[in-house]
Amino acid sequence: MISGWLFALFVVFSLILVVSFYWGVKANIRKAKEVAAELEKALSPDDKKYTWLGGVIGFYAEYKVRGFSKITATLRLIPRHAVLWLPITFLIGRRDTLQMLFFLKMPVKGECHVVRKGKKVKIYNIEKLKEEAEDNWRLLFDSKEQLERLRPLLKPLEPLLIHCALTPDNRVLYLNLLVPAGGLERALKEFKSRLIRCRGF
Repeated sequence: MISGWLFALFVVFSLILVVSFYWGVKANIRKAKEVAAELEKALSPDDKKYTWLGGVIGFYAEYKVRGFSKITATLRLIPRHAVLWLPITFLIGRRDTLQMLFFLKMPVKGECHVVRKGKKVKIYNIEKLKEEAEDNWRLLFDSKEQLERLRPLLKPLEPLLIHCALTPDNRVLYLNLLVPAGGLERALKEFKSRLIRCRGF
């Protein structure tokens, strides 16, 4: 009798795993397609290339966009298809995130970072940078003037922003963003417009 109940529980649990796996796969594919569509509407690329990461945990994209050498994006999704791992994901505070690199044509003379307070990020030469705190942000910079040129550009992205880094190496502006349920297109489009109008850092 006990073995019969155990077998029934095993079957039910196996069915839950299978159903949740396919639900999670569909959910992540749907989310990835939504983010890709918002990115394309915001960036208006002349050319694009996508590569799936680990099946359904996100994608890497490269865009050819006027005004930039190139723009890349890496979408990292939580494992909705892994029902046993998903509760741990929520407990450790993982969220869907989008990392973007804007390869700039304008001059970038120094380095600066805008980091949301409470978020751990890796900054390799942090000991060489000045640091200030402002509202919900940690500000690290070579030049205060450069930081003051960057801050207004980030206003549309602030609700989503985890970390922004501007570095002279390869003239790159890096963004680490939370992925919202809608609204990404509008925020990125406004940010891109402000960035294109900027003459340099």
